Amino acid sequence: MRESAPKTTVLMPLFNGEQFVREALESILEQTFTDFELLIIDDGSTDASVKIVESYDDPRIRLFNNHENLGVTATLNRGIDLARGEYIARMDCDDISLPARLAEQVTYLEQHPDCAMVAVTVTQLDEDGNDYGVWLDDRKTVTSESIRRFLPRANCIAHPGIMIRKSLLARYRYNERQRVAQDYDLWLRMTADGLFIAKLDKPLLRYRIHTASVTALSNRGRPDLKNVRTKTWFLWRRVAERKLNGYCFKVFCATARDLCYAIAKMTLSAVGLNLQNRAKSQRAQTPKLDSDLRIMQVNSRAPVRFLVAIGKAIGTILPVSNPSSLFFFFPFQHVGGAEKVHAEVVGCFAEQKPWVFFTKRSRNSRFRQLFPPQAGLFNFWPLLKYGYPLSVGIMAGLVNRHQKPVIFGSNSLFYYLLVPYLKPEVKKIDLLHAFGGKSDQFSLPVVELLDHRVVINRKTIDDLQAQYAENQLDPRLIDRVVLIENRVPVPREYPEKITHDVLTVLFVGRGAPEKRVHLVGKAATLCRENKIPVRFVLVGDMGEALAARDRENCLVQGEITDPCLLAKMYREADLLVITSDREGFPLVIMEAMAQGVVPVCTDVGGISLHVRHGDNGMLIENGPEERIVAELVRSIDLLSGDWELLRKLSRNAFDYARTSFDTETFCRAYRKLLVNN
Repeated sequence: MRESAPKTTVLMPLFNGEQFVREALESILEQTFTDFELLIIDDGSTDASVKIVESYDDPRIRLFNNHENLGVTATLNRGIDLARGEYIARMDCDDISLPARLAEQVTYLEQHPDCAMVAVTVTQLDEDGNDYGVWLDDRKTVTSESIRRFLPRANCIAHPGIMIRKSLLARYRYNERQRVAQDYDLWLRMTADGLFIAKLDKPLLRYRIHTASVTALSNRGRPDLKNVRTKTWFLWRRVAERKLNGYCFKVFCATARDLCYAIAKMTLSAVGLNLQNRAKSQRAQTPKLDSDLRIMQVNSRAPVRFLVAIGKAIGTILPVSNPSSLFFFFPFQHVGGAEKVHAEVVGCFAEQKPWVFFTKRSRNSRFRQLFPPQAGLFNFWPLLKYGYPLSVGIMAGLVNRHQKPVIFGSNSLFYYLLVPYLKPEVKKIDLLHAFGGKSDQFSLPVVELLDHRVVINRKTIDDLQAQYAENQLDPRLIDRVVLIENRVPVPREYPEKITHDVLTVLFVGRGAPEKRVHLVGKAATLCRENKIPVRFVLVGDMGEALAARDRENCLVQGEITDPCLLAKMYREADLLVITSDREGFPLVIMEAMAQGVVPVCTDVGGISLHVRHGDNGMLIENGPEERIVAELVRSIDLLSGDWELLRKLSRNAFDYARTSFDTETFCRAYRKLLVNN
């Protein structure tokens, strides 16, 4: 036993952790900062965990045993009482701290006396110790302000990676009513009270993902409701303590949104099960589905049916009507490839003056200008998103009272919730940009109610066919799928590229998780370290997807909505990089190839149907992120040193775009599908 109190207590609950506890222990004992005690509290382990701990002869280890299994929250509170350090650092028995972790956190707290707690970013690893990627919510919230903004939505701080002042934690403690997500509840209480939480933009903890972890166990059942429960308890406690403020209101709004989304998911699940069971029964009796399947009620829950019925009555008597009987449902009007396509589709029907509803909150309205001015644009997203199921009923009542109405939706959950309530005469069509996102999943329950589905590449047809077979849907439903490829303007003549000493590598997109922009940033840093003569230009809202050190090696231009300016940037670029983990066929590739820019892309979705490796672009096998970055850098290095090959690929990219993308059939195909013109 140490005679003097240590600077820091490392608090580690232990329960049946024999598989990983040795690695966790040694990662703490090998810290460069040594003035700590390792406080381990066993919560009734039945394996060899305690024996492994007892095998270490280190005076910094203090081992205690609970008299019975109390659970992690009560164990943590006991640890607070037993801790002797000025600071408490959390650690789990299945994670690994990097050697400099404690030193970095202690230094920060010493230098920032106003800081209540400092966290670190994490890298994830699997049961075998292999890299498992990064936690994106963690990486994009590395400032105090970004943490404060994000927490009402969800947790973004890895609990085993924090260090907090003991005096503060002893005052707040963990809420033992929160048997899971007790850390998230603590962050909310601290933030609501105005405490300063910091995060080091350094991955100093390796966070293990495995089936027996507390997080994995708590996520079983309905993980989407876990945050709702946690935030509800937080709000209830604030009401009881009469400590409501503006931050609590933000948490309340986020909780309401989560609850609506959870109800929507449960509704679609119920629809899917109901429809699939009916379809199986019908197929066993007759190859033709009877008509009442098309007007199946969403589910049997009386409150939902009651609210939808009220909404339908309201929608039926609303003193408005849509002369075109054309209704479009899209989630956003902000900058994005899908949003640009949506505007193009609506533009094909400008003369009919269709109505367009945006069903989710957009980051901005910069692409609203792309929609034709004749169209009616309605940004009623709060009603559509938070008013479910009443809003579904209102819209169903409004649409159903029109003669031969047509509804078209893409990427919109609200659209698929609406479909089951529409009368059989309503023509229902959706557009899938890519397979592997959310749309192909939450649309599955209503596939049999859709008259047509539009896809932008042939691979998605194959993916849908496999999905239908896996879910035992009628294989004839694939006949309703229609291929309509996107279009972009292509110059009549090849835009000659000017030879420079430095290659320009372009990324156009946003910092969404599936885009994996952080890989582009890593490639930029490696190119600079390897003295490869290139410059990286990033166009779009990157958010905080780029690490600070990688951002220094990129020229981030932000969002560009002027098509002329964007075309100019394409003309000045040599390469376009795509590092996505899923795609359909990105519009940016078409735009780039039309300007002779060589695409260098991960081979996902329908990209390889148009980009041919070594002919009009370069393809990178999708796999571990480190390998993708290495192959991306290798491809850039190759093309930067071989201008003849680069010119050949550039010319071939343009020629392919000229013959494949500059088509006049786009609007004709959509008009034929929607209005038979």
